[in-house]
Amino acid sequence: MNRFKSFTQRFDYTLLFFLGCLMVISLVAIYTAQPLLAEKIQVINFTMKQLQWYVIGFIAMTFVVMIDYEQLKRLHWYFYGLGIMALIGLIPLRDTPLVPEIKGAYGWYILPVIGQVQPAEFMKFFLIISLAAVISEHNARYIRHERDGLLLFKMVGLTLLPLALVIIQPDLGIGLILCVILASSMLLSGLNWRWLLTLFGAFGLAVITFFYLFYFQNDFLAKFFPGHAMNRIMAWLQPFEFADDLSYQLVQSINAIGSGQMFGVGYGKLQVSVPELHTDFIFTTISAHYGFIGAAVVLIVLFLFVYRMIQIALESADPFGTYIVTGYVAMLTFQIFQNIGMTVGVLPITGLPLPFVSYGGSTMIVNLIGLGLIMAIASQSRVSMFDED
Repeated sequence: MNRFKSFTQRFDYTLLFFLGCLMVISLVAIYTAQPLLAEKIQVINFTMKQLQWYVIGFIAMTFVVMIDYEQLKRLHWYFYGLGIMALIGLIPLRDTPLVPEIKGAYGWYILPVIGQVQPAEFMKFFLIISLAAVISEHNARYIRHERDGLLLFKMVGLTLLPLALVIIQPDLGIGLILCVILASSMLLSGLNWRWLLTLFGAFGLAVITFFYLFYFQNDFLAKFFPGHAMNRIMAWLQPFEFADDLSYQLVQSINAIGSGQMFGVGYGKLQVSVPELHTDFIFTTISAHYGFIGAAVVLIVLFLFVYRMIQIALESADPFGTYIVTGYVAMLTFQIFQNIGMTVGVLPITGLPLPFVSYGGSTMIVNLIGLGLIMAIASQSRVSMFDED
């Protein structure tokens, strides 16, 4: 009985409640999108497959909840190395049955029985753990601000290798996530504010320079960006000028969301054709069919879900645990803003799914493993506080 009680106490039931809400939203949205998908994939029951990924992910999450997360400090290099090897393995296997081109990128292994596996998704999680371990070990060894340059070198070095391997696939979306994970880790690492001001100032200057070159020196900018990247940028900044070609998906998404108005068009009544309604553009499906009310419900659930994780990060007495939760929250929050932003034209299309809602196997399993680790951190923080009392 005590063992069972100890097992059940490891779960954060607030997070589980919001996870359950997101699962229902996901299954309903995918079921709604199914009749609108391309004919060649309509035969696949994506609703049942999504439920399958949820079940597999929940099993993995339950296993992770039971581990002593502090052991990851000792094991993080093994996971990081495994992720790097999986990314490197994609390169020599390009254009083979194991690594075919999918959506213009070579980022998936096609494995018997399992199906598509995207190693970059797992690399996000491994990078969060490695950065958290490196920062906590560095801060425990050195006096505050004593070796900030060394810490910055370690963090950037850890990120650059997987970032380069992801960019050459090419996968801009996950590349941006790796940068966001690095930036959030920098903010909490204890680096001197001068370092942070310099780095983020340089980033701001780069953004301003980019927009200047795009509008006034476009030909010069095109020399440094591959064709597909420039196409996405033009589709984002000038969508209605390329509505029949580069911006077709974005313009159709905006029209579909607008058609939903307050209460939505209702199931099966959407007249606007939008590709990827069950994956990248799942928010378009929800907004069009269930209107502003349906979209608002999704946003509220996601906000409360993330808010609870922030509470866990603040309650953790262990810096290593705090760094992990913060990295996961930064990753999740960026994906939410990016996915929803790209469906309404506020941000460029990057192919990032909406966490826990869009259809996907690798993404779902990684997100649920990460959630299990957060609950392990929360439960062990509660135990530590009880012991101190």
